[in-house]
Amino acid sequence: MATTLENEEAKTKPTVTTLECEEMLNEALAYMAENSLKQAGIMNKQFYDVLRILQRMPKLGIKYKKGMRRIKLGKFRYFIYYKEKETEIEIVGIWHTSRGTEFKG
Repeated sequence: MATTLENEEAKTKPTVTTLECEEMLNEALAYMAENSLKQAGIMNKQFYDVLRILQRMPKLGIKYKKGMRRIKLGKFRYFIYYKEKETEIEIVGIWHTSRGTEFKG
């Protein structure tokens, strides 16, 4: 697992991003930074803001498939895909909507 955000309250679960998710996020941020560093920074912040929200409300996202859920990344055309596990929220990917709706995670 690549990154872990620790839970802030006893009733929350930590979010853990997979290495694949980290790579997807880095690619998306690099692509966005080619046009606007400011927008890339905003997107990065919103990504981690969504992860903090999921710590408290893991069922917030829409059911997807294979035990996954997805949630839109703020104003950006990306979805964050994740699985709620017993002790953590595993963030498995980030996917741009122009690539279609079939995330293969």
